[in-house]
Amino acid sequence: MQHEITLTRGDVSLRPLTAQDGPALRALVDEATWAGNAQPLPATDAEMSAHLAGLVTAPGTLAFAVEQAGTLVGRTTLYDLVPGVRVEIGSTIYARRVWGTRVNPACKLLLFGHAFEVFAVQRAALRCDHRNARSHAAIRKLGARFEGTLRRFRPAADGTIADVDYFSVIAEEWPRVREGLLARS
Repeated sequence: MQHEITLTRGDVSLRPLTAQDGPALRALVDEATWAGNAQPLPATDAEMSAHLAGLVTAPGTLAFAVEQAGTLVGRTTLYDLVPGVRVEIGSTIYARRVWGTRVNPACKLLLFGHAFEVFAVQRAALRCDHRNARSHAAIRKLGARFEGTLRRFRPAADGTIADVDYFSVIAEEWPRVREGLLARS
C-alpha cells in the first residue's frame, strides 16, 4: 500500500519505495544476493520496476527504499500488518558493500520501533529461507527469538519449495532488543 512514512537514524533512511527505484536496485543485486527470495531475480530494469510496483501496491505492506547518505543501498518492508496485533519484517535485500555494517541494525531499529511504538503490534516476525545461513545469523543477532522451521512453506526463486525459519520479537522483549540495536546502529 502506498504511504508517506520516512524513518531516519543517522545517515540511514527508509523512505517510500517506488517503481522508479527499479534500475538502481537492479544494479545492486545479483543471483547470490537475491538467493532466498520467493521470486526469481528480475532480469531487466523494467522487470525490477514491475516487481517493486507489486510490493508498493500490496495490501498490508509498507515498502521502503533503504538509503545510506542519500544513496540507495537496498529495500525492506513491513508486511502482513494488522495494527495492534502483528507485522512481519522482510523482503529485505542490501548491496553487498553494506553487509555487516550498521545499516541492517539501523533499519531494524527503525522498523521494529515503528511497529511497536506507532502500530502498537504485539509481535513482529522475521523469516528466512532455511538454507540462508547468513540471514539466519543476522536475524538472531538482532535479538529475535527462533521459533522453528516451517517445512515446505513457500516457493523459492530456484523453483524448489523452501523450508522457512521463523523468528519473532514480542512487545515485552522490544525494550531489550531496542537496547541491543541502539548499541549496534
